[in-house]
Amino acid sequence: MVTTMAVPTRSGESIGLPGPLAGWVVAVVAASAVILDQATKHLAVSYLREGRTVAWLGDGIGWQLVFNDGGAFGIGGPSAFFLVVTVVVTAIVIRQTPHIGADLAAWAYGLLLAGAWGNALDRIFRTGDPGDSRYLHGHVVDFVAWGTWPRFNIADVAITFGFVLLVAQLWSEERAETS
Repeated sequence: MVTTMAVPTRSGESIGLPGPLAGWVVAVVAASAVILDQATKHLAVSYLREGRTVAWLGDGIGWQLVFNDGGAFGIGGPSAFFLVVTVVVTAIVIRQTPHIGADLAAWAYGLLLAGAWGNALDRIFRTGDPGDSRYLHGHVVDFVAWGTWPRFNIADVAITFGFVLLVAQLWSEERAETS
């Protein structure tokens, strides 16, 4: 039996929420994407050589192993900062999950959580530069090459798609309220 709860929107109408099902969708999406992310990073580290590009779809798209100690698109910063961001994202997702009103939002939150945790696992458990074995100073494994820039991974894709889905859901809700 799936329970739903009604929550009033700004317009006063009620929408049906998936109740506990939303939490399961978030958890399953997040866990699946983290497993895929970590498995593909393991394959990249096992089969690619750092800095060498292997063409896949022509010369512009391929594989290149890069160890990224910054954030998305090479944004610099200490690992601890990005770990704090992961904690903040996790807190937001946990806080919002009981209030999710659509499957799209559950998928979006699951993907955002997966992306944050996929890269955080690298920072926590992988070592940094050769000879730098400090705990919590690992580099994120990027391996998808798109032209000369950027280099990214499945966690980065999850964050991007999660953000796009969340914006689409919010835009859809806004349009429904003004109609």
